[in-house]
Amino acid sequence: MTLQPDDFWSFNEWLMRPNSFLESALLQGLVLIVLAIVLGLIVGYIVSAARYGPVEGFYAVARAVRELLLHDGPRTSPRRIVALARLAFKEAIRRKVLFVVGLFVVLLLFAGWFLNEESRDPARLYISFVLTTTNYLILLLALFISTFSIPADVKEKTIYTIVTKPVRITELVLGRMLGFIAVGTLMLAPMALLSGVFVKRGLDHVHQVETVEEEGDGSIVGTTDYVQGHEHTFRFAADQDQTVTNKVRGHRHVVTKTKNDDGSYSFDFSGPVDSLVARVPLYGEIQFYDRMGEPKNAGIDVGQESIVGGYSSAGVSRLIGVAQGPRKIEYGYVEGGTLGAAEFTFGGVSAERFGNTDTLLLDMQIRAFRSYKGDIETGIHGSLTFKNPDKPIQSEPIAFIVDEYELDEQQIPVELEIIEDGKTSTGNLFEKLVSDDGQLQLVLRCTDDAQYLGVTRSAVYLRPAEVAFEVNLAKAYASIWLQMVMVIAFGVMFSTRLGGPVAMVSTGVLCVVLSFFAEQIYDTRHYIDIGQERGGGPVESLIRLVKQDALTTQLDLDSTTTKVIKTTDAGIVYAMDALATAVPNLPKMVETAEYAASGFDIPVALVGRHATATFGYFLLAFLISYFLLKAREIAA
Repeated sequence: MTLQPDDFWSFNEWLMRPNSFLESALLQGLVLIVLAIVLGLIVGYIVSAARYGPVEGFYAVARAVRELLLHDGPRTSPRRIVALARLAFKEAIRRKVLFVVGLFVVLLLFAGWFLNEESRDPARLYISFVLTTTNYLILLLALFISTFSIPADVKEKTIYTIVTKPVRITELVLGRMLGFIAVGTLMLAPMALLSGVFVKRGLDHVHQVETVEEEGDGSIVGTTDYVQGHEHTFRFAADQDQTVTNKVRGHRHVVTKTKNDDGSYSFDFSGPVDSLVARVPLYGEIQFYDRMGEPKNAGIDVGQESIVGGYSSAGVSRLIGVAQGPRKIEYGYVEGGTLGAAEFTFGGVSAERFGNTDTLLLDMQIRAFRSYKGDIETGIHGSLTFKNPDKPIQSEPIAFIVDEYELDEQQIPVELEIIEDGKTSTGNLFEKLVSDDGQLQLVLRCTDDAQYLGVTRSAVYLRPAEVAFEVNLAKAYASIWLQMVMVIAFGVMFSTRLGGPVAMVSTGVLCVVLSFFAEQIYDTRHYIDIGQERGGGPVESLIRLVKQDALTTQLDLDSTTTKVIKTTDAGIVYAMDALATAVPNLPKMVETAEYAASGFDIPVALVGRHATATFGYFLLAFLISYFLLKAREIAA
């Protein structure tokens, strides 16, 4: 799962940004709403002035604002909103939109033919399928019903039966939006339930014993039969009646041993366990050290474009592009056979938080980089050392072999060998290595010479808890619901002034197309800030394309012309950056499904951020819809 720096923020950090209030979501949201209102008033005045004259146009705009603030706003009736919402709901149902649920059921029925049960991570495959399918269907439905409703009513003149009654425009807009939201919710609920059933049934399977062998010490080892492209091994100690199989394709099975009357054993296998999980990770702050043991702001750059489990190139650009001074880059490679290391400092560590168990769960997603040709099947070795941040106490290094393509789940024993005052003894990790303020340090090293381990802040984390899969799936569908609300709000907004097809295209461009280009715009702005444009902005790129110049060469133009081009490009890029920041970041909300598919708990703070952003855009779309509909003079 690819994380960006802002994914680590809490809700309060995202909303207020105590260290940089100018970049806070609250301030940016308020500025966006104020700018939208100011631009709306300016455009409204220009249109009114062209229609009625400068003076009368000013009074027309002033009357519209006064009616919203003194009449339509305060006197909006919830009862009439509910009545209009019910009318919009019935209208959408009459258009047979419920067939979307039937289409979803059909897709689930035939999905088993095309989903590969033998994939490396079938749980991820199934969860991604249901969430992606639901997302597309619901958003297309929201786009359709929200953009064609008002234009169809205007064309068929059925809207006259509404506007001629004592109904305020605020009630009409809110009634339409809430009615369509109710329709989408009605269909999203059964789709969520069916998705959960589909995923569980698709992954459910059992094994039978294939081979069993009893060893000299009384232990029993065996293998299962081959089902869904895999098999398991298991082992019983001499006095053990229940065990678990090894982990294959992201799951295990609980095996129960029963002794028969004739002295033989029978084995019962449970369904898959640990396949549908929602891990709650505890991330730490990361600090890199070079080969001499000196602290560095970043790990070694081996020339690869991205790092496993970490930041995309756009994410890194956003991380280092906004800062006013030097800022630590939280990714890189650690050189093997040296003092190079990646040190993670975890906070809030306690025995109670980790359930007072005998093991500490540690998950790693690390990439290996080999500096010479050789046996690529032999894993690269590393070590883990736990340290007390306040005292010279540490554990004996724990060796491991890097698993580049699977989640490496380490079970660290709470009772482990600890070095204190030059002496080694067995001690409790929580008592000896956790500081008084609940901090624990972990030092990761590569022990093979001339090899490298790639890590990010999110690549190594402790796992204090897990959340039920059903709860996590519900949060994923809550994110889809928020996306639907946003699309409906903007669909109704555009439909108050445009025809159905044009409103649909406009909503799609605003909510989807522009958002997908946002990261590229952030990248371009960052490289302009640091003077590394990589071919320049739009104007310079066009000139290079015509002249067939390489991206890395200097422009073959005089200095004045070059300066004018670069200044123009900077203005265009900064304007595009402001637009990209202002438009809804729908792709970022879609990425919430990646949490559930990757087996991570969707943070409540992230859902709260999406809900707050959705409410802000909903309010903005409502205000714009009001003034557009007010200016349209439907009843004229």
